[in-house]
Amino acid sequence: MAKIKREEVIDTALLLLKEGGLEAITTRRLAQRLGVESSSLYWHVKDKSTLLGEMAATIIARHHTIKTPEDTQQWEKWFIDNACSFRNALLTYPDGAMLHAGSIPINNDLSQLAPKIEYLVRAGFSEKEAQMAMLTTSQFTIGCVMEEQTRNKRGVLKSASIEKFKKCQSDPDIDTLTSDIINIIENEVQDAFLFGLNLIIKGLKKG
Repeated sequence: MAKIKREEVIDTALLLLKEGGLEAITTRRLAQRLGVESSSLYWHVKDKSTLLGEMAATIIARHHTIKTPEDTQQWEKWFIDNACSFRNALLTYPDGAMLHAGSIPINNDLSQLAPKIEYLVRAGFSEKEAQMAMLTTSQFTIGCVMEEQTRNKRGVLKSASIEKFKKCQSDPDIDTLTSDIINIIENEVQDAFLFGLNLIIKGLKKG
């Protein structure tokens, strides 16, 4: 029987995620890909929840590597850049946001988060405000990416689906509004994300 390492388990699970999203992550399929018995996996990850948490942490460690600058006068720009980096990391894999949602930060996550909170404190926020700002932005980003990835997965923005929806509308104003919103969702999703981030920043500045 092949001997495997913990890193191999995580990397292979991420390959399955890339190929088929979260639905592709099963113990049986993972064991088959690694050439081992399913029971062997539990020497490296105690259960599927642990596996998913490790996968989420690995994605962040590899793709969300933005650092904090020295200049706290630029905190607004960094705040946006950090959220965009997180968004891009989640978009790296199908169902990346769903994978990350609900996960509990592990040591690696916290080691990345601590200097960011400290940076915001140096910029003038209390520690509680800095923590809440990071949490709020994280949840906002996950929600935005989850919406985007779910729409893409379901194909709800395909022209046939849109036309079918429009035929159900009897009010021309509603039809126009629907078209405008669909255009934003389909073509201006990043602009909408940045709009939301700027609203969060405005709230932080008023606080």
